Amino acid sequence: MFRFIFILLSLFSLLTIPASAAVPVPSLKPGTEIVLPKTRAPGARYFKGQIPYPVLKPLKSAAKIARKPVIVIDPGHGGTDPGAIGVKGTHEKVITTKAANELADRLRRSGRYTVILTRTSDSYVEHDDRLRIARRGQADLFISIHADSAGSSAKGATVYTLADRAKGRQKRIVNNQNWILDVDLSEQTDPVGDILVDLAQRKTKSQSDAFAEILLNELSGKVDLIGNSHRRAGYYVLLAPDVPAVLLELGYLSNGVDEKRLRTKAYRDKITGSVERAIDRYMDQR
Repeated sequence: MFRFIFILLSLFSLLTIPASAAVPVPSLKPGTEIVLPKTRAPGARYFKGQIPYPVLKPLKSAAKIARKPVIVIDPGHGGTDPGAIGVKGTHEKVITTKAANELADRLRRSGRYTVILTRTSDSYVEHDDRLRIARRGQADLFISIHADSAGSSAKGATVYTLADRAKGRQKRIVNNQNWILDVDLSEQTDPVGDILVDLAQRKTKSQSDAFAEILLNELSGKVDLIGNSHRRAGYYVLLAPDVPAVLLELGYLSNGVDEKRLRTKAYRDKITGSVERAIDRYMDQR
């Protein structure tokens, strides 16, 4: 009897609850299920096997606006690596060191830039260390300076940017060195993250090509240019995925005329002056 009275009182109390206090129940179409979002297990996101993918960070726009553009100048070869040897015995490393230091002096005098050299003396720096110097310095532009050998008929300056065929090699270096790129992927899935990284690399390549064209325009009429003067290659120093980069061949030491000219500061001044003007124009357009 008491149990029956208790059940009646319970039913009465439920019926008297106001509608505003009722617990809402989702209205679903027949056959519809509630799908909860999947949660990612804690830990590193960008791993595939044991190879680290890029660690990514958001852009810091305010910090970039406040500082001077950073130009990294890379004198090719050095130390135990003489590079090309000219017909009169000139070592490429000697020419690249002089030209790089002269360009750095010009840029520093302008007061517009922070200038970093990958080396300032006759020493050898590993290729991956040259890229690390550029990335550690948050470079806005990387210029590698060379003076190659390509037969006695090759003469004049050449500018190289990264070739499309080197894209796979570039991604392997990104993965192996776990580089940090200025792309915010913290809220993205892995496939979307891969796409955004690829877009960042495309943007860098586009900026490199833009600077190369400006540089060739400034060099034209001041110094000789080799035919097909904007070339593309997979040189290691061009592989940084987030630093616009060019490799500038000042000339060819295998050509007697180029070798003689490159030994003179007056001729190198024509080249470094053109490079400075190209950097100014490029930075003004950003």
